[in-house]
Amino acid sequence: MLSLDKLYPQLSYAEKNGLLDKLNSIYKGLPQTDCERCGTCCTVPPPAYIVEYLNMFRYMKKNLSNFIPEMVEKAVRFYFLELVDISLKCPFLGDDQLCLVYPVRPLSCRGYGLSKKEKAFLGMRGEMEELAERYRVQHDIILPREVVDFQLPECGNVRLEDSKKVPTELLEVSISYIAQLESQLFPTELVDKEYTFVPYVTHLALTVLSEGARVRRPKIMKEYLENGSSDRLDQFIKKARAVNI
Repeated sequence: MLSLDKLYPQLSYAEKNGLLDKLNSIYKGLPQTDCERCGTCCTVPPPAYIVEYLNMFRYMKKNLSNFIPEMVEKAVRFYFLELVDISLKCPFLGDDQLCLVYPVRPLSCRGYGLSKKEKAFLGMRGEMEELAERYRVQHDIILPREVVDFQLPECGNVRLEDSKKVPTELLEVSISYIAQLESQLFPTELVDKEYTFVPYVTHLALTVLSEGARVRRPKIMKEYLENGSSDRLDQFIKKARAVNI
C-alpha cells in the first residue's frame, strides 16, 4: 500500500501519464444509472486498485478538505475493527447516507446492482469461515458470528437507462482495463495476484498509519472485543488525524 511519502510521487506519475484520465474514461463506458442512495451497499467497502485510490485521493484533496480528518478517523477505525464490529459502514458515507466520493467511486462500487452475478464480481466477504478459523488459531480471537455470517443483500434500487442488467462480461473487461493501468504503477506479478486490490478504505488507512499498524491489528481487535473499546486504537486515531495529507 502507499504510505504518504510514496503517495504523492505516484499521484504525480499517474497524472502526467494520463492514467487517471484513462481510468475515468473506463468509468464513463459503463451505463448511466440512478439509485435511491440508501447506503446499503456501503456496509462493506469493496476492493479497489491503487490507481482508483489515487483518483479518489486527488478528488478528496480538491473538494473535501474539511472532511479529511473525519474520513481518516473513520478509515482507521474501520481498518482495525471491520472484523469485530458489524455496525461500521464505509468512511466515505456521509450522515445523509450519500457517498462523499461518489463521482470518483471505484469500479466495484459502480458495478453493484448492475450485474446478476455481482457477488462474484465484487468480491464480497467470501471464505469468512476460513478467516475466522485463522484468527482463532493464530490470535485466539473469536470473530462475532454476525460478522462471519454477513451477506450483503442484492440491490434492487439501481435503475439503468435501458432497464436491463449489464452483462457480467462488461464489468470483467472494465476491471481488466483498470488492472492494465495498475500495471503501469506496480509490477505485473503483484497486480495479477491482486496484492494492490484491497478494500478502498484500507488504502486510505495505510496511508496515514505507521508500519506497525498491521502487527498491532489483532491486539486491538482482541482488546475491543473484550472491553468494547481500545486505548491503542484511540492512540492510532489521534496520530492519524494529526497527519497532514
